[in-house]
Amino acid sequence: MSILLWAILAIAAGAAAIAIGTRRVLRRPPPLALPPGETLAPTALQVMARRALLVGLALIAAAGVIVVRAGADTFYDDDTTRVTVTLLMLAALVVLASFAIRARALSVRPGSPVDERDVAILDRAPLLEGNAMLVTLVFWVIGLQETYHRAGAVPLVWLYLVMWSMLLLKALVLPLGVLIGYRRS
Repeated sequence: MSILLWAILAIAAGAAAIAIGTRRVLRRPPPLALPPGETLAPTALQVMARRALLVGLALIAAAGVIVVRAGADTFYDDDTTRVTVTLLMLAALVVLASFAIRARALSVRPGSPVDERDVAILDRAPLLEGNAMLVTLVFWVIGLQETYHRAGAVPLVWLYLVMWSMLLLKALVLPLGVLIGYRRS
C-alpha cells in the first residue's frame, strides 16, 4: 500500500476515534421542551467553534492538497513548497489555538455570553485528544513500518508530516468536541 494511502488512513482513523469517543464521553442530557418547529439560536461558543473549525480545516486541506500534488519527496526538497505548507499549517494552528484561548477566557470572564451549559461542554470537549492522537499515531507507525521496513529507515519528510498531523489533530479536537457537545445537548 502506498505511504500516502497509509497517511490518509491514519488521519481517518484519528477522526473515527474522535467520533466514537465523543459518543461515549459526551452524555446526552434530557431534551429541552421546545414548541414544534422552534430551535435554539447558536451560542457564542458554538459560533466561534464553527468558524475556527471551518477556517482551520480549509487551511489544513490546502496544505494537504499541496503535499499530495507535489509528492512527499518533492514537497520536502523544494523550499518554497515546504515553507508554504508549513505556513498554512501554522496558520491553522493559530486559528485553532486562538479559539481555545478565547473560549477559555470567555468561560471565566464575568458577564460573558458563556453560561453553565457552555462551560460543561467546554470542559468535556477535550477528553478525546489522547485517544485520537494514539489511534492516528498507531496507523502512522504501521504504515511507515510496512512501507520502509526493507530500507531500515524512515525518510525525514514523513516524521515531519507525522508531527504536524499530531499537532493539528490535537488542535481540532476542542472545536469538534464543542460542536458535538451542542448537538448532543
